[in-house]
Amino acid sequence: MNRLLTRIFVCGALAGLSVSNANAQLSSNPDKFLGNITTYGQIDYGDEKFYEIWNQITPENESKWESVEGRTHGNYNWSSTDKIYKYAKEHGIPFKWHTLVWGSQYPKWMDRLSPEEQYEAIVEWMDAIKERYPDIQMIDVVNEAISGHAPAPYKAALGGDGKTGYDWIIKAFEMAHERWPDAILIYNDYNTFQWNTDQFIDLVKTLRDAGAPIDAYGCQSHDLTDCNETNFKKSMDKIQDALKMPMYSTEYDIGTADDDLQLKRYQEQIPYMWEADYCAGITLWGYIYGRTWTTDGNSGIIKNGIDRPAMTWLREYMQTDAAKNAKSPFPGMVKEASIYLKPDAIIVDKGFQVNIGIDASLKTKTIESIELFVNDEPVEVMVTTSIPKAYYSADYTPTANGKYELRAVVTATDGTKYERYGGFTVLDPRSPFGGTAIEWPGTLEFEDFDSGAEGQTFHDSDNVSEGDYKNYRSDAGGVDLVKGNGGCAIGYTAMGEWLEYTVNVKEAGTYSFEATVSCGSQDGSAFSIDLLQEDGFVNLAKVTVPQTGNNDWNTYKVVSGKLNVPLEPFVQTIRITIDKPYVNLDKIELKLEGTGIQSVKDDASLEGQSYNLYGMKVDQNYKGIVIKNGKKILNR
Repeated sequence: MNRLLTRIFVCGALAGLSVSNANAQLSSNPDKFLGNITTYGQIDYGDEKFYEIWNQITPENESKWESVEGRTHGNYNWSSTDKIYKYAKEHGIPFKWHTLVWGSQYPKWMDRLSPEEQYEAIVEWMDAIKERYPDIQMIDVVNEAISGHAPAPYKAALGGDGKTGYDWIIKAFEMAHERWPDAILIYNDYNTFQWNTDQFIDLVKTLRDAGAPIDAYGCQSHDLTDCNETNFKKSMDKIQDALKMPMYSTEYDIGTADDDLQLKRYQEQIPYMWEADYCAGITLWGYIYGRTWTTDGNSGIIKNGIDRPAMTWLREYMQTDAAKNAKSPFPGMVKEASIYLKPDAIIVDKGFQVNIGIDASLKTKTIESIELFVNDEPVEVMVTTSIPKAYYSADYTPTANGKYELRAVVTATDGTKYERYGGFTVLDPRSPFGGTAIEWPGTLEFEDFDSGAEGQTFHDSDNVSEGDYKNYRSDAGGVDLVKGNGGCAIGYTAMGEWLEYTVNVKEAGTYSFEATVSCGSQDGSAFSIDLLQEDGFVNLAKVTVPQTGNNDWNTYKVVSGKLNVPLEPFVQTIRITIDKPYVNLDKIELKLEGTGIQSVKDDASLEGQSYNLYGMKVDQNYKGIVIKNGKKILNR
């Protein structure tokens, strides 16, 4: 949504930048900022210097990957970012990197690389930034990854959707945290207050609950021009109630030439965000009329050198006691505490023990104790020996189904307390649909995914079933069951959705498949077949589906292929993931092509022996193989 800048390729390092006190900006609050972005590649624009108005800066385009390394792999353009970074240092205002990973404005030479090569390129990109800008205060780590926005097309290089649906985003945050442990790491997206609120909550909550080192969420706030006061406040409250994390308004603008409407929205929205204790700052996305990304630049609040009413009001509001004294989750605009909760899994079987890890560190203080609560009930108090960093874990066995809230309280030796929330969901153990595992060689009906729940045995992009075959099963959640090919099929598919199946591989060897599918899109679609492991997935096949009918999903055809790796004769979990939307899935038949793996037979003599199943440690009990944590994968 932003304009690109002309690139000039230079090299060199930044060092020894002097810092001077900034002149008085609109915000005199020492704990939160009112920031802005560059204007068409310039920092100072108009009659006032940037630092005379704003006390935080984000490059609009200059630090995006395509702007820095877009022309040639390994040839970096740092010149524009250098200027902004130096300006922030000289005037003592925070600098935010925008952005590390994004599905837009990335180097298109990445499209020609293999996933392994893409991963190396990502590592090189982050390492180069770390070497040049080691002390960045804030980073938009991943930008606009909600389905339908701009998830990175190279996400497979970071681990793909994986178990959580967002493993690749978690990996990106882990990589950023390794390089900038003191930076505030942010997930940033748009339409958070309208249209995509639930998807935004789901994504960020999953990152938080899975233990990703995410420190804050960023609401771009482009969607507020036509959002009335009631709906805006309701959405903002809903997001925070669900996430309980620091928030930034990262790209605020009210795009309208109507002065009265713009003023009204500023008066309704800015104080509500600014005065929230969990809001750490607001960055406006441009301020010069005619020089912003919106239609005719109409979000600008200074027009022809004269303040529009919204800017006049903003100057006055920021001088009020309410604005000056508003609290922030990051006093001094820096991160003191890094606390991350890491349960074994975010979906837990009832009655099974879950280990909960707490990774905590303080930047300038020392830790005295860490308390862990589950649903506000104390579980354990961990006393340290006054150290700045600690890792502890505790075991907990849930006895009832439902959502469990985690809370860690870290107390410093000076008495200051810091909190972090997390959670997991407890469900009955999964089971094959109909009670019996699907046998291979044989046919898998796509609608017969395992019985369970959202996030456990399936993931759908919404909770609404749009199909016309809903009565086939009552436990399908939002999965869309449709009439197709004379029976039931999966329809209305969206990228990132997945289904899991318990499959009993009866014979070892290499398998071929014939998938009966339909697609009415001229661009075709695609899905993946993966084998679930304890530590991830093994890809069995990437299936490309051509258009089978012109805007018609009633014409089903067979797509054939071969699995990438041979299968062993055990009961296993298979995941089907939608890689490209708009495919209808009817069935897939697996045929044995050849042997090559010796079968492990049920035999009492095998009791107590151990085996490795694609790297997953399992113990052999009589007539049953179980994962080491006690969860069965075979029970004949």
